[in-house]
Amino acid sequence: MHTPNEQDGRRQEDEAKKIRYRFAFDIGGTFTDLVLLGSDGSLKTAKVLSDQSNVVAPIANGVLQLCHDYDIDLNAIDELVVGATTAVTNLVIERKGAKTALITTKGFRDVVAIGRELRYDIYNLHAPGPDPIIDRALRLEIDERTDAKGTIVRSPSSDAIKSTLADAKSLGAESIAVCLLHSFSNPQHELMVRELAKLECPGLPVSLSHEVLGELREYERSIATILNAYVMPKVGNYLNTIETGLRAIGLNTNLRVMQSNGGVISKSFGAKFPIRLLESGPAAGALGAAHAAKSLAMPDLIAFDMGGTTAKACLISKGDPGITTEFEAARTQRFKKGSGLPVRIPTVDPLEIGAGGGSIAQVDTTGLLKVGPQSSGSMPGPACYGLGGRLPTVTDAALLLGYLDPAARLSNAVTLSYDSASKAMDEHVAAKLGISIHEAAAGVHRIVCEQMAAAAKIHAVEKAKDIRKSTVLAFGGAGPLHARELARRTAVKHIVVPSSSGVFSAFGLLVAPMKLDMVRTRYLKLDDINFKELEQFLKAMEEQLSHELEAASTLPANAAESKAQAKLEHHGKIKEDASSQKRASYRFVRSADMRYVGQGFEVATALPADLSMADPNDIRASFETQYRRLFGSSIEGAALEILNWRVEAYASQGQAIHTLSSQI
Repeated sequence: MHTPNEQDGRRQEDEAKKIRYRFAFDIGGTFTDLVLLGSDGSLKTAKVLSDQSNVVAPIANGVLQLCHDYDIDLNAIDELVVGATTAVTNLVIERKGAKTALITTKGFRDVVAIGRELRYDIYNLHAPGPDPIIDRALRLEIDERTDAKGTIVRSPSSDAIKSTLADAKSLGAESIAVCLLHSFSNPQHELMVRELAKLECPGLPVSLSHEVLGELREYERSIATILNAYVMPKVGNYLNTIETGLRAIGLNTNLRVMQSNGGVISKSFGAKFPIRLLESGPAAGALGAAHAAKSLAMPDLIAFDMGGTTAKACLISKGDPGITTEFEAARTQRFKKGSGLPVRIPTVDPLEIGAGGGSIAQVDTTGLLKVGPQSSGSMPGPACYGLGGRLPTVTDAALLLGYLDPAARLSNAVTLSYDSASKAMDEHVAAKLGISIHEAAAGVHRIVCEQMAAAAKIHAVEKAKDIRKSTVLAFGGAGPLHARELARRTAVKHIVVPSSSGVFSAFGLLVAPMKLDMVRTRYLKLDDINFKELEQFLKAMEEQLSHELEAASTLPANAAESKAQAKLEHHGKIKEDASSQKRASYRFVRSADMRYVGQGFEVATALPADLSMADPNDIRASFETQYRRLFGSSIEGAALEILNWRVEAYASQGQAIHTLSSQI
């Protein structure tokens, strides 16, 4: 016979054992952030130093320590493992991807070198354009042609394709990008290349442009396909290494990855289209901020994420982060638009607005104090970490100014050394400028804050937003330290610092939806649209996205759903019925890239859920509202045309998160 107290204790233990967990980790340049989310809404967090030479070790050690500290069985982590990473970005920036060959239409091999012919610095006649990634010798051609409407004008012979593939192999290609003219209208020839590549170059990864980015503009589509092929082999190995390493410690769940568009997808899909992971880290933080905005009923937020390497900002409007297709990767000039490689993949719209906690302060040859862009990373890290760093950083300045407690352990991972920070700041900044150590540290802090404030104000103006009406939501390891100065210099009146702000991006991974998107080019003038035909066109896109969501296994795999599906099949329901039931739960969002006839660029415009009975005047009104918001006025009576049609597909993760609102 057990006493009432013993019975209560046993009951609590039984309830604890029933709690299931989802695990998220965000691999940064300095720290790796870990979050365990329980089915009861509880949140367990940790922050460990990243190890670029052994990326799995910090994750594995961190999750084992979390489980030990909170008495959690590894087998209780059974629903989802999500990873955000800077690996794709680093491969592109550092040019460490696979040796890639481009196969394109005869006469178009130099499209990637010609680019847009825009000069990002109008006063520098010798400013280098974006690096096309692939040397001209590896840009190969085949004699084929499809016109803009998808009609095949000239088919390539199998022998010609085989000969081109043989050339790619002889040149040492480790990956192949295929971008043929107008393949977004008819991909038949690209599919031929892939089928022959399977026979002629088995094991060699192939990226097709109509799958990577199915829209017009040859330069942008070529760059996206090249970058996808360039990082595919190493990203695939990277993700496999993480999943295998975690399974080796007993974490037998499938790896999921965050995309740049703010949606989560399976590891296999991420490995096939790694270009979609390019900005996965900033996207995770933006999704966490969007969740906070909805929970706190704040219409406009500035998500301010400052980590060890960079600081980024993202505007959140009405609970949704901004999405752009104008993102640039690997800029040669950090803050100059046009100096990078255009990536038309939908991306949560972050702006890199400054340095991070590990950014190095130095006095340049003209005697001016500069901060960044060089970073100390996690090894050796800032001088105050005591891990071998000898150069002063933003974190060292924060310690010297009293923003960090020298007696505390940073994120429970590093013991701070005031003396080391002081010595580094004196030797490399204060002594050279003839000022005190405290003045030098204050100068570093002010420079960083002013850079961030100026960039944030410009970003808000470009997005037609009044930054003064927003609230700063500060997170990341260094975000809250600099939030007050950022707010003061931008005239923002309110600041929110969430609990566990240091791992907030990892938290964002757990509130992100399952999401896929698709774009298709179909040029139409608004006045000429047959809306019933167009509705069928968009329905076909939605159906394809539904199949891809299922194939990518993005639907939740919790026990209740598994039992329900098993019950249906037990009673004679076929799998197609279950699939149809799942697809019915998907949510679709439509939009179109519209412009006035004769313009060169488009404005993303929301579309109604059903176009079969749509009124062209309503679509015009939607476009002109957006146009006026961006440019201040519209062109009355001018004809409209549409180039691209977009569909986003969302699937619920099946995990209640409303209990988290009180923890923000």
